[in-house]
Amino acid sequence: KATVSSPPPPPHPARRTTTEAMDPLTIYGQRPQPEETPEFLSSKFAELEDELSKIPAEKKVSWISATEKCPALVAESHRLMFLRCEVFNVKEAAARICKYWDKRIELFGEVLAFKPLHVGGTEGALHENSENTKEDADRVRFTWKGLYLGFMRPTMTHDSGGRAIVFADPSAFKGYNHTSDERYGVARSTWYVLHNILEGNDTVQKLGVVVIAYPHHAKISYVDRKLMKMNMESITGCIPVRMGSFHICHPPWFFGNIIFPLIKVIMPDRMKKRIRVHSGSQEKVLDSLEKFGLERSVLPSDIGGDVILDTDGWLQECKKKGL
Repeated sequence: KATVSSPPPPPHPARRTTTEAMDPLTIYGQRPQPEETPEFLSSKFAELEDELSKIPAEKKVSWISATEKCPALVAESHRLMFLRCEVFNVKEAAARICKYWDKRIELFGEVLAFKPLHVGGTEGALHENSENTKEDADRVRFTWKGLYLGFMRPTMTHDSGGRAIVFADPSAFKGYNHTSDERYGVARSTWYVLHNILEGNDTVQKLGVVVIAYPHHAKISYVDRKLMKMNMESITGCIPVRMGSFHICHPPWFFGNIIFPLIKVIMPDRMKKRIRVHSGSQEKVLDSLEKFGLERSVLPSDIGGDVILDTDGWLQECKKKGL
């Protein structure tokens, strides 16, 4: 039988009330978003500026650099993503903004970090620009390698609550060499995928994302603990994305003994409660996912859904649109 569970193992069927099961907006226990009236937003932007001003200068060096070097990138639309991510808790939003820019500069360097995180357009950070230094050219090259690896891909679909669906397939690491360059390349590709989903999408900024992970064909040798930690830090503490849930489908035999203990160490407590594990036949898993507003029509064909993912086609389309 299919099982739906939260860690730590052994997994047991998740207990949800009838009301929760019927309401896709509250199924994961996320805080609801307030009504965004002009007066409310104006007040919150002012409060955010005040909160940022209270943070010691040495703890917001990267943020200050961003406001000076790329003011257009950190305009109200950028700050609004952080406010929405933290459901307008201005203190949490301010702290997340500072962590975000620290991590962005760490990953992309002192030049690319201040460009739009786009693969298209001559000004995009991931545009293969002949004027890049060797270090930046390598950053771009390994990020593209990470994107084509296809570990994390957008499905361009949503659950019944409006959350964007992201597909993660650890078996993509079959050709991964665990070098520092490749690790950072995959981490940057994760940033790109999530920014591609978030930017300009009010609904996803407000409601968030669900991740469908499919580790069925993964092997122990594919596990990169350092990369897992990097991605988890980015997703849960830096990138302004609300994580609804991690749905792990068809986990391999070593998942409970190796992955769960690692997750317990690197994942915040609030996110541990949002992990669901689905085991059993393909039909049982699809039936189980449907209870969470994830119907076959919005799921990747890799797990029996109707959506055929085309990584190359998606990236070429992003290039053409300057995204």
